[in-house]
Amino acid sequence: MKLISPKLHGIIDYFLIIFLFLSPVLFGLPGDTGPIVYGLAVLQLVLTVITNYSSGLFRAIPLKLHGVIELLICIGLIAAAYTIFEYDERSQKFCIGLGAFWFIVVIFSDYDINRDGVKAPIL
Repeated sequence: MKLISPKLHGIIDYFLIIFLFLSPVLFGLPGDTGPIVYGLAVLQLVLTVITNYSSGLFRAIPLKLHGVIELLICIGLIAAAYTIFEYDERSQKFCIGLGAFWFIVVIFSDYDINRDGVKAPIL
């Protein structure tokens, strides 16, 4: 049973976007990491806005595809932590933490669009 309803997933997505936009300043990420994090924020914003669920505005892509894309982002973040940011401890820890959080959200999210309006265990 999935714990995060599509509605709650959308709320988490918008909070994640805000977090990503604030992260380079809040965590003092190095200059080369900031643009990557801002790019992730823009990517997540576009993905959230064009997904077909209650939090989406244009509803162009299916919710399940949204989940697959987020899973690929998680894998990419973890891979980047051990390749691109191998020698930058602060960026490496940030990528691992963000990737782990995002992965947990993906795993526990219900991507059934029919449950978007139905009360799930959480929201």
